[in-house]
Amino acid sequence: MSEFTPYLVVVWLVVMLGVFPSFTTHRAILVVVLGGTLFLPELRQEVALGPFHFSKYHAINYAALLGALLYDSERLFSGAPRWTDLPMVVWCLCPLPSVLTNAPPPDGSPAIRDALSQTWGQTVSFGIPYLLGRVYFSDTAAVRDLALGIAFAAAVYAPLCLYEARMSPQLHAKVYGYSQHSFAQTIRFGGYRPMVFLPHGLAVGMFMVSAALIATWMWWTGTLRPVIEEGEETGLQSYIPLLLVPIAILLKSTGALVLGFGGGLVLWLASATGARWWLLLLAVTPPVYAAVRTTGAWSGEALVESVAANLDSDRAESLDFRLTNENLLVNKALDRPTFGWGGWGRNRVFDEKSGKDLTVTDGLWIIVLGDRGLVGLVALGAVLLLPIARFALLFPPSTWSTRSLAPTAACAVVLTLWSIDSLMNAMVLPVYLLLAGSLMGFALDASEEPDEAPRAGELVPAEPDDGRN
Repeated sequence: MSEFTPYLVVVWLVVMLGVFPSFTTHRAILVVVLGGTLFLPELRQEVALGPFHFSKYHAINYAALLGALLYDSERLFSGAPRWTDLPMVVWCLCPLPSVLTNAPPPDGSPAIRDALSQTWGQTVSFGIPYLLGRVYFSDTAAVRDLALGIAFAAAVYAPLCLYEARMSPQLHAKVYGYSQHSFAQTIRFGGYRPMVFLPHGLAVGMFMVSAALIATWMWWTGTLRPVIEEGEETGLQSYIPLLLVPIAILLKSTGALVLGFGGGLVLWLASATGARWWLLLLAVTPPVYAAVRTTGAWSGEALVESVAANLDSDRAESLDFRLTNENLLVNKALDRPTFGWGGWGRNRVFDEKSGKDLTVTDGLWIIVLGDRGLVGLVALGAVLLLPIARFALLFPPSTWSTRSLAPTAACAVVLTLWSIDSLMNAMVLPVYLLLAGSLMGFALDASEEPDEAPRAGELVPAEPDDGRN
């Protein structure tokens, strides 16, 4: 089975085009992106078909883009570029100078070919889902579907997570013939941390915690359903938080749980106090962290000591290991600060005599700094920070618990949490780029201006049907 597994991602690309006639475009995109992310195999290496190279996530993004082109191209091309899209353009193009200002590729291929290949790959991985999010998830109904889609997908994943938490992470090996990551890293607190079909247990933990946060906020604000008629039952979706919250805890992903709790607290505090700076303060954590680590202004020793004293010595050792590696990688990155080392592992630190790799690159930010330099790091940081800041500044926090804005507020916080998680991990799933694009393009119709927020936990009364639900 394992020899045929890589080609399943190509089959997915073709098969998923048949989804679009059965759904509205934005819902079909959700099926393609969430279904592929959660159930396609993690490939050991990309599949080459002529000039095209397919990873799991390339195939997902290609399928979503091709479906939109074939079935709803008019809307796809209707999204006029804005100046706020410039960071994504810079991020997608920065492999060109990054590669061309370094030594030729080690495989002997022409530098321009490698530069174009890396640029195309980065555009497919980041630019396509961002574009689809900005065009197709820019209104209230579509964002609500996006939020609910994440929650429902996590509910479907929950039994698989329970199975692997009890039986150990085996599903990828049983279904696709090989394990996607080291089994040793799945053992946590006397049990197992599920991986299912994602690249690592950390990715599963972050996704499930994000879904639990979205579902809980929508339930808490009474917006898990668009309309509650008098005497009508709330439906099974109202009980999704009761499933997802315990599952998120059982996944044993401490960092994701801390982030999820912090994100929920920020949503509650912002809505209760009417102060948007709660979210903005959370959002600036990644750029501030990157700045103090790059300049050497903060070593992180105090944080390691605090984790050892208050949480767990193993987590403290893991954190210390990451920070030590970051120090080595930052020093190497600053040898080529503007555009980075251009890939091929040249951003890593090797022993001069043995050639042994001395570093482990965990965080997305340090990988970007090393490969794409400060230009790439600032561009990607802006891609993630600007949508969050735009939402926080345009929409008063007192409206974040209304039916119109509760799903969008939850999505903004989830994007913020993933940005923070990317300081320590590099789990780039297309759904987070969908969120970034969605928040950058989101706007309310004049008829959708939110009223005062309902009391927490209160069901939203029925309103006249305007055809959007």
